[in-house]
Amino acid sequence: MSCPNKYKQIGGFYRYYTGERTAPIPTVFVGGNHEASNHMRELYYGGWVAPNIYYMGSSGVVKFGGLRIGGITGIFKDFDYAKGHYERPPFRGPERSSMHHVRSYEAFKMLQIRNSLDIVVSHDWPQFIERYGNTAELLRQKPFFEDEVKQGNLGSPVNAMLLEHLRPAWWFSAHMHLRFQAEVGAQDTIFAEGWAGIPPYSSSCRDQGPSRSGRGPTAASGHRNIANQDEIVMSALSDDDDEIAAVVASATSRPPLNLPPPKYGATEELSAESAECHGALATNSVSPEQEAGLAAHGGAFEKLAQTDAKSSDPRVPGRPTRFLALDKCLPRRQFLEIIEVEAPNAAPGEHLQLEYDAEWLAILRLCHPHMPLSELPFYPPADAVLSHGIPVLPDAMLAHEIDWVNTNVLNGARVFVPPNFVPVAPAPPPGTPDSASFGLAAQGQGMWGRGRGRGNERGRGRGHGRGGHAYSAQQHDVEWPGPHPHVIYPNPQTSELCQMLGIEDMLTQRQR
Repeated sequence: MSCPNKYKQIGGFYRYYTGERTAPIPTVFVGGNHEASNHMRELYYGGWVAPNIYYMGSSGVVKFGGLRIGGITGIFKDFDYAKGHYERPPFRGPERSSMHHVRSYEAFKMLQIRNSLDIVVSHDWPQFIERYGNTAELLRQKPFFEDEVKQGNLGSPVNAMLLEHLRPAWWFSAHMHLRFQAEVGAQDTIFAEGWAGIPPYSSSCRDQGPSRSGRGPTAASGHRNIANQDEIVMSALSDDDDEIAAVVASATSRPPLNLPPPKYGATEELSAESAECHGALATNSVSPEQEAGLAAHGGAFEKLAQTDAKSSDPRVPGRPTRFLALDKCLPRRQFLEIIEVEAPNAAPGEHLQLEYDAEWLAILRLCHPHMPLSELPFYPPADAVLSHGIPVLPDAMLAHEIDWVNTNVLNGARVFVPPNFVPVAPAPPPGTPDSASFGLAAQGQGMWGRGRGRGNERGRGRGHGRGGHAYSAQQHDVEWPGPHPHVIYPNPQTSELCQMLGIEDMLTQRQR
């Protein structure tokens, strides 16, 4: 987990992992910047982290009662955005942070969605979303956001691009540690530049902003560096992440890697034909594993690339997107809210379950051969064409994969996500308090640890607020008895899903 050692306490989640507790209702979530990123990597395509608690993967779409719910994990950092999933165990130093930085490959997969979504969940706010709500109240609660708001750097440009393209009915976020609501109208444009508007794919930091009337001047979409003085480690930098800290402090909008020049002009609108003529979208480097995946598709990509290159629009005409972010889970904070959303396919009295989404399964197959596994920058494959600034693979290619999924997975019926959770890693013994620390996090603390001291359900170790002393009879100052946390545990859920889709689990297999 990327945070200072003093915050590395076991917390209460392990009780759900071991079955001591069970979530009372089906729960889906995406990862933020303080997760156990090694565990998230084991469930890259999504899966149960505990009974009734489902992780949506680095990006993903599931169905529930007919509602389509999408999600993307991580926070935006321009110096890691273009890279592939290069991290391998042992995860040390900058890799503990880079693992939870959203990648352009995940955004590319989300951009292939053609049918409308009802809900999208992200950790980061979409960039510019504050302009569609009560900005004055936001700055009253968080005055240190003022510079970012004025410069247009608050929030993620990736999520703004996805919001502009997908336009779900609801978008939920967190990260900024306050409750905030907004609404992007059906005719509003929150992010006009598309793929070329996000560093490092943009050739310069150009002025850009939402086109909604009455929202004030446009703002530069450059480097994002939020310095939240009121919360813990908003930049997600650990004490020893000196390399990334130096990059952030340098206030440069270019990443610290040798990127090739932009593949197309910053302001150039390219048709499918001119994109091909000008080399607008370059082929990403292909590993032997990816070549094998392409061969397994029987040359379908090459044949379908010659067909119709048009792309359908997932937006619902006339439907706005309502945005809601909530606060962090602390006393007297607005961290919980109940919203009713009609489930279109739910029969009265039906026991609702998570279902696989046919389109998303097809997208996983479609994009799998292009998965980047190095620090080299990812560019959309040569088969992709620009549609309103968004790189998309042709509809015919996606339709081919949907047919495969319907024939080999769904077989004309709804397919529910199986309740196939099994523990794969050791867990603390029953009764371990939330405040317990293990290994490096507990060195030098002994039986009395400085920390938040939440204690367990009986009230032991309640502490005296943030930074107070917390006593725990089971505080650990010795090495964790199980394997070290940089170990990747091959998860059978990932293996089963990959087998179902006929793709290879390249991340876990590579890192074993």
